[in-house]
Amino acid sequence: MMLSALGVVAMNVSIRQIADEIHPFVIAFFRHSIGICLMIPIFVRPGTNPFRTANLPLQGLRAILNVFAMLAYFLALTMEPLAKVVALTFTAPLIGTVGAIILLGERVSSARYVALAIGFFGAFLILRPWTVEISTGSILLIMSSAMWGLALVVIKVLSRTDSPATIALYASLLQLPVCLIAALFFWQWPTFDQFMFMVLIAIFGCTTQLSLAQAFREADATVVLPADFTKLIFAGLAGWLFFSELPAIWIWLGGTVVFVGVFLNAWFEKSEREKD
Repeated sequence: MMLSALGVVAMNVSIRQIADEIHPFVIAFFRHSIGICLMIPIFVRPGTNPFRTANLPLQGLRAILNVFAMLAYFLALTMEPLAKVVALTFTAPLIGTVGAIILLGERVSSARYVALAIGFFGAFLILRPWTVEISTGSILLIMSSAMWGLALVVIKVLSRTDSPATIALYASLLQLPVCLIAALFFWQWPTFDQFMFMVLIAIFGCTTQLSLAQAFREADATVVLPADFTKLIFAGLAGWLFFSELPAIWIWLGGTVVFVGVFLNAWFEKSEREKD
């Protein structure tokens, strides 16, 4: 989980390094296309058929949600401090839980409702709408988290019938044309140095995904989630070292509160499963 957290921050720093020279949508397309090439060994393992799916429309919906979440996220990275980006993306699992309650009729305990309230209160502290106007970057981050949270709900449904490799494969293949269409409006061919940065971005992105999946495979969410909080610390340090960013105390405070809500939600969910 710590490797995943480092991968996220390293990817964010790499994106920011070239985002002034090449549009984030173009970066997103190359990150995704290079990432697919890096993931081919996982998709073509002997004895498996990752193309077999029981629900192609849901695969398409998940891909659309993912790609818009990614595009909004990449844009927001050019507008907001790294620590704020990470702090607000902690809300995605909370939104996913709300989506599961509304769309799937999932029953949750009153304790989990309290955890959700704590998490969203943390996001409120980060945004501070009573003091400052909510920025475009913040709106994009909220949109990105909402899209990713809804994608988590779709993944939960897909995981009942499809393998993780199948879900990942269709997400990768179906996102690519949407990324290309978005990138064509701002197209420019990258220089060699820019392309090398995009290779790094793809490597960091794939490392993040694989490490995250392995972390949840190795241990329960309540065990590995505390390590995910290091993402906020890494982002704060990286923002200071690379971009001279000193995040406001509200970002640290709000990010911590959001994460507490996420952790409590996972803890109470585990307790409910054990009772069942």
